[in-house]
Amino acid sequence: MLKNSNRSQAMSTTNGCCATQCGPGYATPLDAFRNGAREKVIYVPCIVPDHSRPDYLATVDVDPESSTYSQVIHRLPMPYTGDELHHSGWNACSSCYNDPSKKRQFLILPSLKSGRVYAVDVGQERAPKLHKVVEGEELSRVAGVAYPHSSHCLGNGDIMISTMGAPDGKAKGNFVLLDCELNVKGTWAQQDTAFGYDFWYQPAHNIMVSTEFGTPLEFMKGFNPAGGRWPVRWEGAAALLRACCFPVLRLGTGAAITTLVTNACGAPWLTWRG
Repeated sequence: MLKNSNRSQAMSTTNGCCATQCGPGYATPLDAFRNGAREKVIYVPCIVPDHSRPDYLATVDVDPESSTYSQVIHRLPMPYTGDELHHSGWNACSSCYNDPSKKRQFLILPSLKSGRVYAVDVGQERAPKLHKVVEGEELSRVAGVAYPHSSHCLGNGDIMISTMGAPDGKAKGNFVLLDCELNVKGTWAQQDTAFGYDFWYQPAHNIMVSTEFGTPLEFMKGFNPAGGRWPVRWEGAAALLRACCFPVLRLGTGAAITTLVTNACGAPWLTWRG
């Protein structure tokens, strides 16, 4: 576990950005809307279900003025088979906009089955390349977690990834922290949740919301909606778990699956199908 001071930093943003130089991203969603350039490429994690070849990252041209518009222009295969790439994120983003030392350069790809975390260098945006591999054994050894799912960048430069189970496949939810060099630091939360899944945080309100899914030993056999549970609310930089204080969000018997999405301002919304 990390000390409280480190957890506090993970939910806060740095200060002191000068007027002429800032960190990655934008100061506000409105700033991004008014001044942001249109994306020219997008990156899509592609999973090979039969493990006959490695999963890969596809680069898609989305520039209407390009001769290769709407085409896959590059494929970056992972070095192993059977990873099951999952929810990607950046090493740095608007969360550390106030820190000019930060740069958005690496796409972080957690792998649900293997437990690996890949860092992909997008310095050449049309032909990204593999930068570093963090083995699943390292997540287990340092943080005692496995089955990494969703990656988000934090305001202090760390990378936080939700995890869905213990190394033995039993149910256990938490969040593993990696530093800017992709070294595993430990877990973010003081205590585990019953299950793990997706999450999003809102630094302006010092709030994070996560959702729960099921036990890896069960869902890795195939999807079973009976294992779903309810959202969890986290409040405060000290990462103290508060039991779900919104009774209406308890899914109940008729609910099937919970999904965490965000609006344009990064505020979490919870949806489910019943």
